[in-house]
Amino acid sequence: MSEKIRVLLITGIVTSEHDPKMNPMIRFLLESTGRFSVKITEEFKGCTAETLEGYDLLFINYDGKESVETPFISWGKTAEKAVYDFVANGGGAVVYHSSMFNPQNWEYPDEFRKLVGFDYNMEDGVRKNPKLEVIVRPVKGSHPIVEGCAKKWMTVQEDFFVNAKQVDPNVTVLATIDDSPADYDPELMQVHVRPFYENLDVASLPGIGKDVPVIWVHNYGKGRVMGISMGHGPDTLRRPNYCGILTRGCEWCATGEITIPYPNLDGWKRLNAWPYYNDITWQEWAKLTSF
Repeated sequence: MSEKIRVLLITGIVTSEHDPKMNPMIRFLLESTGRFSVKITEEFKGCTAETLEGYDLLFINYDGKESVETPFISWGKTAEKAVYDFVANGGGAVVYHSSMFNPQNWEYPDEFRKLVGFDYNMEDGVRKNPKLEVIVRPVKGSHPIVEGCAKKWMTVQEDFFVNAKQVDPNVTVLATIDDSPADYDPELMQVHVRPFYENLDVASLPGIGKDVPVIWVHNYGKGRVMGISMGHGPDTLRRPNYCGILTRGCEWCATGEITIPYPNLDGWKRLNAWPYYNDITWQEWAKLTSF
């Protein structure tokens, strides 16, 4: 068996609207494939190149804000540079969900945008599509990561951020959603969201009506990066196609190869519990964990 891929999951401060179970669930999903060994750090400030020695992949789930109203807390110049150098020198990175928002007080904001491949700046036209459920469409033939993925699949209780500016012209988009004008019908929105779109000319919104990238890969220096803007909570993380994309994408970023299959839920395997790679039933699963 191949040596396990060593993953450092970088977290610590994630906006309070996110479920705190996400980090242990991500680790459990990755390790269930038998391909990864994951460690989680909740204090990344002061990290150096030496800290990252021995790792193959950085999984970044850090948005630096306790809530949407509180100030952003950065890792500091030393830790940021350690990340950029790690990837530029051939390491892998996954930038996950709200982690890709780029506060202007990053020490190296331009480098962060280059690492992500897109610029997610809410003050420069990026907005949240108000729907919670959406059909995800993998881009057929785009990359081996999505080979074997369903032609379309649905996710629920999710955040969808649209109109990000592409920074790297060589990004390969793996999956998209649609940003339809119909999504902005006030009658379809949650009540607390409606004030943001009152008296708004939806047709004038930049990028409205276009397909929006939600998963992509590209190179940063010698390293490989996957950006995945979906992943708000456990509902998305439990989707079989999402599990396949995430695990295969992590493997590719770390090694350039893909050996992990998509979850097989045919026949009796349809009774398998999440995260599917463990090949156990829901009844067996309930005896092992509380989530």
